[in-house]
Amino acid sequence: MRYRRTTPQADWGTKKHLLATALGLGVTTLLAGPITAGCVNQQSHSAQVVGTPRPKLDLAPRPRRLSTPDENAGISPNKLTSAQAINELRAERDAYYRNAEQEVYRSVREVLAQRKTDLERGLRQHIIVRGNPNRKQLALTFDDGPHPKYTPKILAILGRYNIKGTFFLVGKQAEKYPDLVRAEAAAGHNIGNHTYHHVSLPKIPQAYVADEIKACGDVLKNVLGRPAHLFRPPGGEYTPSVAEASEALGYTMVLWTDDPGDYASPGKGVILRRTLETASPGGIILMHDGIDQTIAVLPALIESLQAKGYQFVTVDDLITSGMDQSLSDAATAK
Repeated sequence: MRYRRTTPQADWGTKKHLLATALGLGVTTLLAGPITAGCVNQQSHSAQVVGTPRPKLDLAPRPRRLSTPDENAGISPNKLTSAQAINELRAERDAYYRNAEQEVYRSVREVLAQRKTDLERGLRQHIIVRGNPNRKQLALTFDDGPHPKYTPKILAILGRYNIKGTFFLVGKQAEKYPDLVRAEAAAGHNIGNHTYHHVSLPKIPQAYVADEIKACGDVLKNVLGRPAHLFRPPGGEYTPSVAEASEALGYTMVLWTDDPGDYASPGKGVILRRTLETASPGGIILMHDGIDQTIAVLPALIESLQAKGYQFVTVDDLITSGMDQSLSDAATAK
């Protein structure tokens, strides 16, 4: 299945007129159709994290691409071919994606600082940064897969130690390698949404943000037969509007407490040292599928943390532990 992009209603002015002329009202209506969250089960996991009611998507109009005065000289709307209209739309989209793909990973300090600021401003979307700080549990998370060379090796290592992890998958990768997605799920690991194209979401219009999340969700649902309910923005980069779109589509956003920087391949020893120095109860460790050094260090990392008394669990398990702690605190307060 190839994902068909749909976009929310927006006044595109001349561009929409050109598309309507070239493609006909039916296809233009499809392109302008609203995004729905019908594919997401919003009830099965809505009680896992306490937050505000899921908002309705309220997406801003899609910005128009800037053109020079004579860019379309000699092309009248009624002579624009279907191919030309589609290329015009693709050029607008690709300009945003080229910019967004120049992604800068944020440090743990930046991620936690933004979350603190959001809470101080009263923004309490369904976002999790850590689990229960009173339990020696850790969640290993792997971003950017699946990869045919690396994912089977990660699964083999996790299976050897009989532990469960959480995989945040890129939609276009999941579409290429659906058997690897099914293998991850069959082994009992959590499967999460990591957008379709792996772009920095704050750098693209919000209309495209919802597209990216929903596109990946559609692929995962098609492959697994059930919707994903966990979402991680690439690079940990998000804005209130990104969080609102994620929540409206039925997701809990998952960030992290520990980032050893394995994506930069700093060396096995560096990855291990950074992880051991920062790991703490309820922590979420960010790692990446597709990195040789991640594969090489993973057994030592698991053994070292287990020797410190840590249990490895899925993100869903961390959420459940956090709920248990909240209920315990509420009972004590009474």
